[in-house]
Amino acid sequence: MAADPVDEAGDRLYGLPFEAFVAERDARARELRKAGEKDAAAQVAKLAKPSQVAWAANQLARGGVDDLLSAGEALRDAQLGGGGREALRAATGAERAAVDALVRSAPKPGGRALSRDALDRLRALLHAVARDEDVRSAFVGGRLVEEPSGGGAWPTGVVAAPASTPASKRGTKRAGARSKARGEERDSEARRERERAAAERQEREAARKREEAERRKLERRLKAARSAAEDARNRLESAREAYESATHEVARIEEQLS
Repeated sequence: MAADPVDEAGDRLYGLPFEAFVAERDARARELRKAGEKDAAAQVAKLAKPSQVAWAANQLARGGVDDLLSAGEALRDAQLGGGGREALRAATGAERAAVDALVRSAPKPGGRALSRDALDRLRALLHAVARDEDVRSAFVGGRLVEEPSGGGAWPTGVVAAPASTPASKRGTKRAGARSKARGEERDSEARRERERAAAERQEREAARKREEAERRKLERRLKAARSAAEDARNRLESAREAYESATHEVARIEEQLS
């Protein structure tokens, strides 16, 4: 059976360097139109360029993410009560370590490192990958268009991944119906993670403002100290001139008396 040209294009495009996506997408759409495949060309032309965070996630998904996926499986089992509190604590630590390792190795869209805010969003995305099976399936497919929104939406590429995509090669299957308790637990974990990331951002901003305030205070003290030093120097020069004038006068008087 011939490969689906739209699927082939999607698989290739979402693995390209960030800056090459649009040009390559348009070029492939033109090739399909010239070949008479107008419907496929129209679908390829509609493929959305990923955000910087989604692009970075797609590149990570096409590399080594086994540690993250394994940690996510262990964490989900622990959340369901397997092993008790200690097991949950250990699984949570392993999952965070796997996420941090991937964030540190995040690829650079257009050759520029992701901003601090984008790295925070990538971290939240990877935590969601580890803790939610549906999100994991979208991630491993390597065709994310955007990171999850605050409301939990998870947009992916326009083309659905068929059986030949990297997602199925890694044996990832979309989960069936989940229990209400399990879904609530994952939602609660994701919310706590978002709150933690927001608190960290606020703390960094507060620290930055404190540093700026301290710097302004030191700059004012430096200005005042420089002004005082200049005044003292001027007074010293005046005193030196007065001393020299007085000693000359003493010498003249003494000469007249001798």
